[in-house]
Amino acid sequence: MVEQKLSIASLQDQDSPTTNAELIAEIGNNHIAFLVKNGDSINNFEVYEIKSDFGDWDGIFNATIYQSKILDRTFSNTTIFINTSEALIVPAEKFRKESIEPFLSAVYGNSESNRCEAEIVKIPNNPATIYRCSLKLADAINKRFSNYTFRHSYTKILENLLGGTNMLQEMLKVQFYPANMVVTVISNNKLMLMQSYPYKSPEDVIYYLLNIVQEFSLNIKSTPVEVSGMIDISSKQFELLENVFGRLSFETLTTDSIFKDHISVANAHYYTPFVNLTL
Repeated sequence: MVEQKLSIASLQDQDSPTTNAELIAEIGNNHIAFLVKNGDSINNFEVYEIKSDFGDWDGIFNATIYQSKILDRTFSNTTIFINTSEALIVPAEKFRKESIEPFLSAVYGNSESNRCEAEIVKIPNNPATIYRCSLKLADAINKRFSNYTFRHSYTKILENLLGGTNMLQEMLKVQFYPANMVVTVISNNKLMLMQSYPYKSPEDVIYYLLNIVQEFSLNIKSTPVEVSGMIDISSKQFELLENVFGRLSFETLTTDSIFKDHISVANAHYYTPFVNLTL
């Protein structure tokens, strides 16, 4: 089952079968999000949580399309971000096309049911993101989208964090999705970690983060911890984070016109990982 968690659609676009706008999608194991970008504005936004039928990507897309107010149109350009855990950031000097599959197999095991991809991250020293996408997912995407570009969400997160002129000294960044979180560690102006962690309970989240703090000798009270994504500020999960970390903050977005009637200070962080894909 696929549950629509939010749908915001501008009225002027709903009746148009074609558009010059760009469709941006993010697909994870437990969620799908769609954004329509026209120039510098986001015109439409939908997010879905995958509740069951994991891996049945044809069924998942059929259920999503049935509920969507976005996907009945043709777009000038489509970018699809894959947000899956079987991904690695490889230093530029270590990256070779022929090494993609061996690197992934060494970390995640052998697999013949996946497609391997790679892309250069546009940050200093130009590392590469290498990752797997299941063949069933790739086939489902090919059936439903044309003229699309494949990317991984890790690449965009790093480009937004480290692609500017202001260098980050130290930071623990956590983006929450249903049943998993993406954690990025910056220390001494360098990327130290980028990894996805599954969780079933708030205690799982704290366990992983405390291990990361210990591994990289971060100060639990002074290291900035930035949180965004699908986390409720009234949840036990957030309460534990607030009790453990001394410099906890939300990453919030600059309010775009389409979000003005739909966000508040309390939930603005929910949208940020998705909106950041459009920057």
